[in-house]
This record gives sequence, structure tokens and C-alpha cells, in this order.
Amino acid sequence: MKDWTIRTRLTLWYAGSVGAVSIISALLLYWGFVYTSYRSVDLFLREEAEALGNYLSLASRAGMPSYIARLVEEGDLFSGQNKYVQISNDKGEVLERSANLAEGVLPLPAQAQEEVVTTLVFPDSLPVRVLTLPVFSQAGDGFFVQEGVSLEALQTSLYRLYAMLFFLLPGMVGLSIVSGWLMARRVLQPIEVITQEARTIEAQDLSRRLPVTNPQDEIGQLTRVLNSLLSRLEATFAQMLRFTADAAHELRTPLAVLRCGMEVTVSKARSPTEHQQALATYIGEVAHLARIVDDLFMLARADAGKQELVRAELSLSGLVCEMYEQVEIMAEVKELHVSLSVSDEVSVLGDRLRLKQLLFNLVDNAMKYTPAGGTIRIAVDREASWARVTVEDSGIGIPVADLPHIFDRFYRVEKARSFDGTGGGLGLSICQWIAQAHGGQITVQSRVRYGSIFTVSLPLLL
Repeated sequence: MKDWTIRTRLTLWYAGSVGAVSIISALLLYWGFVYTSYRSVDLFLREEAEALGNYLSLASRAGMPSYIARLVEEGDLFSGQNKYVQISNDKGEVLERSANLAEGVLPLPAQAQEEVVTTLVFPDSLPVRVLTLPVFSQAGDGFFVQEGVSLEALQTSLYRLYAMLFFLLPGMVGLSIVSGWLMARRVLQPIEVITQEARTIEAQDLSRRLPVTNPQDEIGQLTRVLNSLLSRLEATFAQMLRFTADAAHELRTPLAVLRCGMEVTVSKARSPTEHQQALATYIGEVAHLARIVDDLFMLARADAGKQELVRAELSLSGLVCEMYEQVEIMAEVKELHVSLSVSDEVSVLGDRLRLKQLLFNLVDNAMKYTPAGGTIRIAVDREASWARVTVEDSGIGIPVADLPHIFDRFYRVEKARSFDGTGGGLGLSICQWIAQAHGGQITVQSRVRYGSIFTVSLPLLL
């Protein structure tokens, strides 16, 4: 059954359910007809037996034979003349009976002191339904009025109903199989269209979408989910292609510098001093390569969910002050003015090493794109349940069109790229991941030639 198609399963489930309902309905119909028919016969016998008992208690026995003859001639419930009538005294002696009982006697049941309905079988005859009713005359004499009716017509009707149901049920089951197959085919047709369309979609062309026939039904909702998935896959593939191209570009430049420098160095004899200068350049390029590779490795582990954070309670204010002491030395070399503002003690739960990396990347980014004589302001405060660290610079700023992309990997503003080419284009991406991994976020405000303001928001340790 595991290898069966959904169409086959739907067809079988539909046919099975319709078949089961049909069988149960047929059985209930048959049993209901049997009960109703026998109930009607019993009521018919009771009415006539009571009428005969009333006549017996009020009239003389002299007219009883003619009354019984008329009663038999009237026919039974099924328009036949298979009625039997017998009157006995309290000793069991037969006093009167219908002519068709000349060769047979209706036996009195053991519990004849009350109304009793039994089914008798005469020799070489069909069953007879007999009702025995005790009555009393005005003189106080006791009698037993027995009236019976042949069940031949009733059993004929039951047999016809049984035969009809016996031949009708297989037809209904067969019809349910055909209708179930057609219904399953119609229901699954949109899925077949989606399947055929999905087979034509390849990784090189993820811009195509699956057709949505009815957005309101379940298949339409599934198709919209799949289209949404395709949109995310398209964006992911595009990001991967762009990431691969940017990574190749970033790695190619220092590799080209290393290769060209080495070729120039070995092209002719050089002094030890010249060799030392060349090696210093190569070491710088290798360090640049190592930094890019380390950043790529960390982001890859973060994407795979394998970059773990060592969380602990720490003073964010103390961490910023510690970093500020290192930043001051770097700022003197680049002739920049750095200021620090800590309004209150702020504590968070986080990874000390990664948070320091985040803050240092922001400050280092501000120094790269702030010209000599500029200012960098670092502030730590709290707002509601959030700790905030702000890094503001008076650098070259970021164009409005580039602001939505500055956290993308290897994305750098072209003007900024020409200003300082030492970055790898991954610093802000790493900052965003660290902030989000701590349950926070990082935002930016910037104007060209007026500088930028980066704000990191982290949950306070309450």
C-alpha cells in the first residue's frame, strides 16, 4: 500500500466509504422493512381478533360461522385469502373455525392467558402468523380467539427486496469506484500541473513561478507557499552567486599583489634591505588574506548554526571603556579625536569576545572612513529594557541608496572603497550577526559628508 499513488488511495477510500455506507443502509432498510411488515401483520391480526372477540361476547354463537366466513373472504393485509380463524373454549376444545382449517387445528400456545403472537408452519405450507387473544362473554365464559395469516406474500416481498439489494449493491460499489477515480483525477489535476511545471524549473532560472488556479483552496495555498519558497531560493542563490563573486574578487587582489611582488623580487638580485621590505609587504597581504578567510569561516559556521556563543553576565559599560583605551592609541596615529560617554552602568548577558569584536569593528569602520581631524563619539546608555551603544563619526557618510545594503557581505560603497581599501567587506555583516545572535539589532543613520551613526541595541540583564 505504501507504493500506491494518492489517486489510487483516494479512489479506494471513497469506494470503501460509499460501499460501507451502502451496505449499512441496505441492511437497515431490509431489517426495517422486515420489522415494519411483521408489525403491520400483528396490528392487522389484533384489530380483526378484537373485532371478532367483541362480536363473540355480544352476539350469539348461531351467527358465528357466517361472520367467520365473511371475515375470511375479506382477504388479508396483502390482498390474498389466506386467513385462518379458530375459536376455542377455555378447555382447549375447538368451537368454531374457518373452512380452510378443516384438516388442521391452530394449537393453543402455553401462555394463552394473555395475547400471544406466534409463527406456525403447516405441513407442505409456508409459515403462518397467528395471534391468540383471550376474551370473555357476557355470561363470564372464557374463549380463545385465534386468527392467522399466511406469510407467503410477505416473504415474497422480502425476497424481492433482498434480490434487488443483492444486485444493486455491487452496482453502487462499482459506480463509487468510477466516480471516486474521476473525482480523484479532477482533484489531483492541479497537482499534476504543478508537478510538470516544477520539473521545468532549474537552478539557473528560479524566476519562474508555479501557476495558482484557485488561491483560496488548499492546493492554491500550497502553491503560494511553494512560490514563496522559490522566491527565497532565488534570493539565496543570487546572494550565493554574488557572495562567491565578491569573495573571489577580494581574494584575487591580495593574491595578485603577492604573485606580482614575488615575481618582481626574484627577477633580479636585491639587497637584504629590499628583501626585508618586500617580505613586509607580503606579510601584510597574507594577514589581509587570513583576516578574510577567518571572517568567511566564522560567517559560514554562523549560517550553519555551529558558531556557539559563550554567554555570561558582563558589564557592557566596562567593555566599552576597555576598548576605548585601545582606540585612543589608534586615533592618535590617524589624527582623530575620540570621545566616550557612559551615562550609567549597563550589564548584558553575552559573549564577551564577540561583543568586543562587534564594537571594535564599528569603531574601526568609523576610523577608516573619517578623514584626519575628524571626530568619533562613543556613547553607552539604556532605554527601557535595552542597552544601547552608539558609534558616531564625522566621516564621508553613506548615500541613501546604499544604506539598505551596507550589511550585505562584501558590499562596500564605491566612494568609500576608493577612500580606504584595507577592509574585506565583511565587518558590518559580522556585526549584524553578532547583534542578532544576542537578541538585539544594529541600525544606521547617515548623510553624505556629514558622517554616520551606528546604534547597537541589546537586551538588558534585569
